[in-house]
Amino acid sequence: MPEKPGVVRPPWAWFLLLDGGIVALVVLSTVDGAYEAVTEHIPAPLPPRRALRAILAGAVLIHVVEAVAAGRQARRRGLSAWGWALQTLAVGFPSLLALRRSSADRRPR
Repeated sequence: MPEKPGVVRPPWAWFLLLDGGIVALVVLSTVDGAYEAVTEHIPAPLPPRRALRAILAGAVLIHVVEAVAAGRQARRRGLSAWGWALQTLAVGFPSLLALRRSSADRRPR
């Protein structure tokens, strides 16, 4: 069985920025006292915790849909479907952009 080409990683800054945002949403929307502690120290008001939970649910849904799309696209192009799907689940659109670029690089010219 031929070995499938690996996954091209987007810059680590994307992982830190986007996954950090998800972690912040989880903490603010689920950890008792975290929301109150943050709102005491920032001048701008945060959305209510219920809205943060809705944003979190939407972000998770978007990442799952992106991961499925990345896996299918990678499989059609002979790439590692699971690798691309898992990476896209973790980081989202930067992974899809990297998949598009890596696929374009593999096309015959």
